Amino acid sequence: MNTDTGRPANTATNRDRLTRLGKFILVGVSSFVVNLVVFALVTPLLWYLVAGSLSWLVANLSSYNLNRWFTFDDTGRSYLRGYARHLSVYSVGFVVYLAALWLFGLVVGNFAALGLATAFSGVVNFVGSEFWVFSTGS
Repeated sequence: MNTDTGRPANTATNRDRLTRLGKFILVGVSSFVVNLVVFALVTPLLWYLVAGSLSWLVANLSSYNLNRWFTFDDTGRSYLRGYARHLSVYSVGFVVYLAALWLFGLVVGNFAALGLATAFSGVVNFVGSEFWVFSTGS
């Protein structure tokens, strides 16, 4: 218990985490737009899973840069080391993304499948970003 406010000491930490989650969602929405634009441009030329992979790679780079600068304000580690961590987490998210894209693609249209797959993998990506990619303890 914080003696100054009478609130639990972790209230600020929870508020900070919620703020980061909000920023992460904003970055995720912007990255989804990047993903969607690239997907729309290349889907007529490629199989939708290949198009989804390519659009994911472009959106991934956008996501890392925005999260590094805006969400987590991570300037304490080198760009390449941070991006390597980001790729390690987002690679797990990518497996979730591709599996969901394929499964939902069997049932709904390609763009609906893309949205659902992005939402599923976003959960994995936030947890990994919060505790591994941009953690201050590492």
